Amino acid sequence: MFYSDSVRYALMALSYLAKNRDRMVKVEEIAKAKNIPKPFLAKILNELAKGDVLISLKGPAGGFKLKKDPSEVSIWDVVEIMREDNKFYMCILMPDKCEIYETNPCVVHHLWEGIKSQMIEFMKRTTLVDLID
Repeated sequence: MFYSDSVRYALMALSYLAKNRDRMVKVEEIAKAKNIPKPFLAKILNELAKGDVLISLKGPAGGFKLKKDPSEVSIWDVVEIMREDNKFYMCILMPDKCEIYETNPCVVHHLWEGIKSQMIEFMKRTTLVDLID
């Protein structure tokens, strides 16, 4: 896919939290349930908390919980929080951003623009609710 394990694991963890919205969930529980390395997952969940998607509480009764309704969190939100959105603005054939090549675009530039727009629109309208249904 176009995004990293960070985004994939974030979506898996958020889906798990969406199904368990009524309680705080420990990193260990999510890591075990979704087979995600715990240290990596902890970093991801902290990024999502900084991104205002999760509530994070420390201590014995702590853990993570969704801060927003699952219908308000899109795949694109997660892609942006995990700083993976830049991949969708890069040229497929050239190692830089597409706008650099506006005067002399690569051979797939116009095709990629259409596909990219459709993918971003799909991610913006697909929420956690869609992932858990």
